[in-house]
Amino acid sequence: MRNRFAAVSATALLTASLLVGSASPAYATLTGCTAWHSGNTAYSQCTGGTGRQMIHAEGLHVDPQVGYIYRSGDPVGVGEISVASISGKLVGYRIILLD
Repeated sequence: MRNRFAAVSATALLTASLLVGSASPAYATLTGCTAWHSGNTAYSQCTGGTGRQMIHAEGLHVDPQVGYIYRSGDPVGVGEISVASISGKLVGYRIILLD
């Protein structure tokens, strides 16, 4: 029983190390990324590199009973602008880097 437990443990450890060792790295290497806002709309743009990005915005809905709302802009490539608008007060935003 002890040898069987050791064999199963060793197999699980080997499998886990192979999975971790074979994970593919992220290829997106965007540069010159900026995010800004105007009123209740947030924008993001990356000026160099490869991959795609999008803006993600958080806000308080105009109806206080609704509470927080979240919007994401469309994924865009280098040089393009991603846009997300909130129906209420914009309270935060960030860039999400994709592939």
